[in-house]
Amino acid sequence: MLAQKKEEVQQSLDRAQWFQVVVPGDVKPWQTDVEKKIEEVQKFLEQDVNANGMCLNGWCLDVKLRYSLGKKAQKNTQAVDDLLEKGKDYARVCTDKTPLEVRLSSTDEQFKDFESRKSMIGDVLESLQDENIDMIALYGMGGIGKTKMAKEIERRVKSDNLFHKVATAVVSQSPSLETIQCELAEMLGCSLNSTTSRGRAQELYSRLTENKNVLVILDDVWEPLDFEAIGVYHAVQEKSCKILLTSRNEETCNVMRIQKIFQVGLLSEEEAWNLFIKMTGDCTNTSNLISIAEQVVKECGRLPLAIVIVGSLLSNKSDKNQWKAALQQLKRSRPLDINGQHSKVYSSIELSYNYIKSDDAKSCFLLCCLYPEDHDIPIEHLVRYGVAKRFFKGLDTVEETRLQVHKIVEDLRRSNLLLNSHKDKCVKMHDVVRDLAISIASKEENGFMVKLDKGLKDWPPTDRSYDSYTAISLLLEEMKGHPTELKCPKLQLLRLSCLNHSKTFPGNFFNGMKELEMLSMKKGCFSSTSLPLSIQILKNLRMLNLQSCRLGDVSAIGTLGNLEILGFPDSNIKELPLEIGNLSRLKLLDMKGCDSLNRIAAGVLSGLSQLEELYVGEFTNWGCTTKMEGNGEVTNNNASLAELIHYSSQLVVLEISVPSILCLPKNLHFINSDFRFDIEIGDVGIGDIGIFDIKIVDMQNRRKGRYLFENTLLFEIEDASDLEEHQTIRSLLKKAVVLEVTIAKNSKHIWFEKEHKGILPCSLKELSISRCEDLEYLLEATSDSSPPNTFHLLESLSLCTLPRFTGICNSTDSVEITLTTQDQKQNVSGTENQMKMLALFPHNLIESLKNLQLLHADRCDLLEVIFELEGLNAEESNIFNNLTELKLSSLPKLLHIWKKGPREIKGFNYLRQLGVRGCHSLKCLFPPSIAKLLVKLEDITVRNCNEMEEILAKESGDEENRDVIAFPLVKVLTLQHLPKLECFYTENNHAFEWPSLHLLSITGCPQLKMFVSTSTKTPKLKGVLMGHEAFQPMIEGDINATIQHIIKEKGFNDRFDFSSRWVRDL
Repeated sequence: MLAQKKEEVQQSLDRAQWFQVVVPGDVKPWQTDVEKKIEEVQKFLEQDVNANGMCLNGWCLDVKLRYSLGKKAQKNTQAVDDLLEKGKDYARVCTDKTPLEVRLSSTDEQFKDFESRKSMIGDVLESLQDENIDMIALYGMGGIGKTKMAKEIERRVKSDNLFHKVATAVVSQSPSLETIQCELAEMLGCSLNSTTSRGRAQELYSRLTENKNVLVILDDVWEPLDFEAIGVYHAVQEKSCKILLTSRNEETCNVMRIQKIFQVGLLSEEEAWNLFIKMTGDCTNTSNLISIAEQVVKECGRLPLAIVIVGSLLSNKSDKNQWKAALQQLKRSRPLDINGQHSKVYSSIELSYNYIKSDDAKSCFLLCCLYPEDHDIPIEHLVRYGVAKRFFKGLDTVEETRLQVHKIVEDLRRSNLLLNSHKDKCVKMHDVVRDLAISIASKEENGFMVKLDKGLKDWPPTDRSYDSYTAISLLLEEMKGHPTELKCPKLQLLRLSCLNHSKTFPGNFFNGMKELEMLSMKKGCFSSTSLPLSIQILKNLRMLNLQSCRLGDVSAIGTLGNLEILGFPDSNIKELPLEIGNLSRLKLLDMKGCDSLNRIAAGVLSGLSQLEELYVGEFTNWGCTTKMEGNGEVTNNNASLAELIHYSSQLVVLEISVPSILCLPKNLHFINSDFRFDIEIGDVGIGDIGIFDIKIVDMQNRRKGRYLFENTLLFEIEDASDLEEHQTIRSLLKKAVVLEVTIAKNSKHIWFEKEHKGILPCSLKELSISRCEDLEYLLEATSDSSPPNTFHLLESLSLCTLPRFTGICNSTDSVEITLTTQDQKQNVSGTENQMKMLALFPHNLIESLKNLQLLHADRCDLLEVIFELEGLNAEESNIFNNLTELKLSSLPKLLHIWKKGPREIKGFNYLRQLGVRGCHSLKCLFPPSIAKLLVKLEDITVRNCNEMEEILAKESGDEENRDVIAFPLVKVLTLQHLPKLECFYTENNHAFEWPSLHLLSITGCPQLKMFVSTSTKTPKLKGVLMGHEAFQPMIEGDINATIQHIIKEKGFNDRFDFSSRWVRDL
């Protein structure tokens, strides 16, 4: 245990170093003391315990020596206990978890047919492996496919493990040094703490050199970059990283002294035709269309972006007249010269835009050009503009508009006018598409002004009168240099962002904008204590968004009687004054990310009689009653959630946090059929920390930017009896999709099957239960012992610190187990005979969990079995085929993960990660019949299991089977601190194949004698990793020979006498 604790502390220190977290000064001395103690124990065992403790030539015990040994043992025991106790604090020095890496899918199918691209990708990959080449570029015109090629190279690099890490950043036409640095750092799994560009560059350099082998991809580079200012130059010089960039300009690449430059050219005629066919479908092959189709392809100029957009437009259209009309428009299109771009691209985009059927969809598309290049555009912003612009006639609620806008965005995505974003619920606009959108939007009839390329020092001059503008979007350094008499009588939408906090804001700024309906101001626009008085003139304003602003008194907003959407996301605002309650038409109030908010005046919420959506997730200072009955004194003069009672039936979305169940009224009636919620009750800010899932849950980031969320309920309460009569919480439980529960006491079971107490949820997808000391099971079975089908939608289940937990359901449908001779040799003890074992999933519940994807179980002290398979019908079963991640830790009584199923069972085909740790009764991981199912497994980790003797168990009836057992996708196999492990598999009836294995780590396995006794193919394995630094290259390409060599030379660990209690603690 002391060695295990030492390893945990070291891992925590490694994370602390990675995240630059300051660690306590006494950690290092503790590590030194642990190392000394381990050496002392080893010496004591070798020199003292193993010495001959007899006297008189061996005829009698040396009592004096035995007494001395006992005293030393007692002293060592106390020292080990002290070190273990102190080590508890150090194992959590840093608990941040590196973000899960997004799994890259293979690039679009049509990309594989581009022979010109495939050969170039091969050349790039070859150059990346050339020690003399550090910087590579892809250049070509916009829309030619450079970004798509870079993504395919990234996928191939990761698939082939050519680099330890890959970090990407989008540079764009107006690069932000801080954004580039932060994007690269995020991809490396860290954050930059410095407030200066030079400091961030130094931090980034440190990360790159620590990783040793990193590929940095910089996409869409317009002008030469200063690699040293970013923080990558010296890392490149020291061979710690290489750079791949994309650019439109070859000269830009030459200025940066890129060593290898590849020009991405037009598609060949054959490639262009094949791509077009893939986009349009089978209709193109009909005799009456093929001639027109060939002309359309020719008009697209062999440009991938043009072909994809036009092909999407004509997809599966068989009407010849539609094709003719499209061809005529392409031919008639007036050539545009925007940033020197090929005119064929713009004609194809303009054609697709003209074919958009609804004016609302066209308006939605043009709104996207109001954002900077390569920006992640929140769909929620488009929703709110849609509400204010009255996109859809006849829609009553914001939620109805939201659904329609999401549908429009999806249609624009399908037409390739918008692109997917890596950020949730956001879209992007290709810079070529955006250029044309700005060109269309800037025409007289639309009246858009968009100036976002660089921060403007002064209000921009214009070649036409401000009288004609209907929408203005500007990025300013700060608010200054604006016209004294700015008159925009037609202006409906104004969007301003300031890079620096403005020292002044003109009081009369809004005087000439009386028709303004939508106002969005971001970052440094305000730094004064109050809003400009002229804002009260905006009587037609329907949407007001003040994002990331420094705000003082906002009471003037209370005069804007037509306001329907009001948002202060991420703003520094301390109080929501009583005047806000005057907004009787307000439908949506957004206070997401307002960490400084400490007061919502009493009466504000009760005045918002038309409110449909409320987002105040960071505010917890609600007025609460002091008694559960609701008749106690109110604890402060803030708004109370009781103000929602009289219109709770009309609420559609509610996001709140309350510090106590006392703050949540019992009689909130959420009866709207579309009602959605995200509610936290109690101190749920920090989740339980399990061995495999070490994390600090950042609730602000969990909610940030999420508006189209599923019903989420997180609560931590002291006594389960508080739930029994709380109708509000019980109604929320029934509708919850994501549920996290912590109940300190009286929680024998959470849901009841009995009719008068029924609170069974029917829509659960994610369930996390932790620190419920009394919890025994989740469901109480019906009288016929048939468990309810409650979890048929469940995708994620996490169980942590449940000392009395025995399983999902308390079904009385027991299974008698009769021992065979083979059983007795394996994991089955005599106590298992003729008695039911405590299984997490009994066989009669398994079929209802077909959607489960993730399972974590940690510190559930009584569980003996995870999957009880005995009793399943092998012919009908095909179970857990969505399960991708299984992690089990600190389950002291666990005897089986998979228990006694039929050998012909089917299932578990998509399990990718299997991790087991601290399960000290487990003797093996899985039998051959299960191993053959795990064809998608990528990572196997087994740590600190004291009784583990082999990974693959012997199986009754398998003796004559000679099948090859293959783990086709396993890349990593980790075996650490398994004191009784003798081999992976002892029998000689199966050969093994590991075609993808490239990392085998074995540490602390002193009894290991071999890997397997038969042939094993590991073509990608270079050697065996032993500890953090020791590495043994492969001997004759054979894993068994390599392990035998290690055993002969040094072994996998010192051989302690594990029979002594104080030695086991090591």
